[in-house]
Amino acid sequence: MRQQNWELPSLDVVATKLLSVDPVIRKMFDQIEQLVRLLLTIPTSSGEAERSFCSLRRLKTYLRSRMKQNHLNHLTVLVLHVHKDKVDTLDVDEVEKAFIAKYDSRHATFGRL
Repeated sequence: MRQQNWELPSLDVVATKLLSVDPVIRKMFDQIEQLVRLLLTIPTSSGEAERSFCSLRRLKTYLRSRMKQNHLNHLTVLVLHVHKDKVDTLDVDEVEKAFIAKYDSRHATFGRL
């Protein structure tokens, strides 16, 4: 079997030809037109996605470095509010005792309960 050399047109050429066709005929190729539109929107490289992730990483690094005590306090209040049903069942004295008992240096700072 002999292989034929087909010259493939670019997507722009196909899209232009589809747009120039009679509207009645275009309705017959509705799915092909949608496919061509999708193919024209797909990026040819991953550069844009990589730049987005790089920007996100820089933003997260900046936010972590700017995390001050006031900001942490606000986040704690937010987390406690979101998990209110679990927080209401906690025994604060038991949490304090477990926190202090974990390290000897905490005994010196907070005393023994």
